[in-house]
Amino acid sequence: MPKTKNLNINISLTNSKLGDKIPSLNLPTTICRADAPCKKGCYAKKGNWLFKNVVKCLDNNLNTFKENPSGFFDDIIQWLNDDDIMFRFFRWFSSGDIVNYEFFKGIVRTAKECPQTNFLCFTKKYEIVNDYIMFNGDLPSNLNVVFSNWGDFKPLNPYDLPTTHVKFKNPLLNVNIPEYAIPCKGSCKSCKACWSLKKGQSVYFDIH
Repeated sequence: MPKTKNLNINISLTNSKLGDKIPSLNLPTTICRADAPCKKGCYAKKGNWLFKNVVKCLDNNLNTFKENPSGFFDDIIQWLNDDDIMFRFFRWFSSGDIVNYEFFKGIVRTAKECPQTNFLCFTKKYEIVNDYIMFNGDLPSNLNVVFSNWGDFKPLNPYDLPTTHVKFKNPLLNVNIPEYAIPCKGSCKSCKACWSLKKGQSVYFDIH
């Protein structure tokens, strides 16, 4: 994982689904919501995610944020605004989720200060996002926050943000997937549809 210049933050460019043109900032799954229905069998709790160097990177990112929240995002913003970097797309969390309200404020600030980059954030911590919008208004146009459904788990969505759903092998468990939901093609490299999902739109993924 490449490291940013000042705070030793690890930003991934090695995700097989995202490719090497879409960086992602990842965190340990320990900060995911306690009642997340996807915890059992979570893909980020097996395979390459268990390698010692990967675990160390994830823990380092979380600890760096806790030690210096403002500097954490300053560093990411500086990295993304580097003339030699200038990525057009960025994803928050292939692993992990929004840590707290302060972290989400940093996500919003990053989008505002990096207007050349389109940001995507899947989350089950919908309360934090709803609170932010209630007190601060609309999110930046280059930040797409997508609420993650999982079977019977349905986030409260008063602002009609876009949503994701998971398609289970048992069709009886898929009754909550909207008929209009877009199927994931499996590779962000050639699609990037999730970065441009509009309010009220949905996408679904095969369970993985």
